[in-house]
Amino acid sequence: MATLVGPGSIAPAGPTSQLWTTPFPPAPGDKSRDRDGNEYLFVDFTATVYFGTLVQINSLYQAAPLLGTANEAYRVGVVMGGLATTVSPDHPTSDNGGWVQVYGVHPAVQTGRASDAATAQLGAIPQTSVGTPSGILTFVAPGAQVATSGTSTEANLIYGMWLVPEGQVTDLVTYPGASGSSGAASNNNWLTDNATQTSGANTSAFIGSTYAVYMNYPYVTGNALLFSDAAS
Repeated sequence: MATLVGPGSIAPAGPTSQLWTTPFPPAPGDKSRDRDGNEYLFVDFTATVYFGTLVQINSLYQAAPLLGTANEAYRVGVVMGGLATTVSPDHPTSDNGGWVQVYGVHPAVQTGRASDAATAQLGAIPQTSVGTPSGILTFVAPGAQVATSGTSTEANLIYGMWLVPEGQVTDLVTYPGASGSSGAASNNNWLTDNATQTSGANTSAFIGSTYAVYMNYPYVTGNALLFSDAAS
């Protein structure tokens, strides 16, 4: 949970973990920063999402899970509100407004990867198939050139989002839910109750490792790029 600071002496209502129902105290589109310089955007959720998942944000500041099938341009954010559990009302639904992170370093973005075997050279893309939870981060490995076989993979690259290099991940150990020293994967919970996050009936809200990422106002264009099969 981050404590927000507003411009001058103005402080936004509540921390980033808090959820609201209408009327929202902040207006959709409001921005704020925390003391570490991370920036957050207040959005109106139009679907069920979970902490650490990716959302696509439209021109009305409405947010829904970011899917690989999206063929339109969207801003991208990481959900900050609630917990990574299926226990209602611990996660945002279409009745809620809340904060998403759009700039800075987020140490625990949800992925479908079972291990920390990821490097900073991988490209960030939306999930390639719809699952639960929706909106997890996926990766693609760009090849050096187009493969001689002509085989390629289309991917909707998330611009302005990239993995924190493994050598820098250990610098996040003081961050809540910080990354472990074994690789680029963060611990599998942002908050302290690991059992609540990952076991029993709550597993459908968390299906893989979490990764530390840099964000510089990420977005997708809706135009798929061709990546080689790395067999060049």
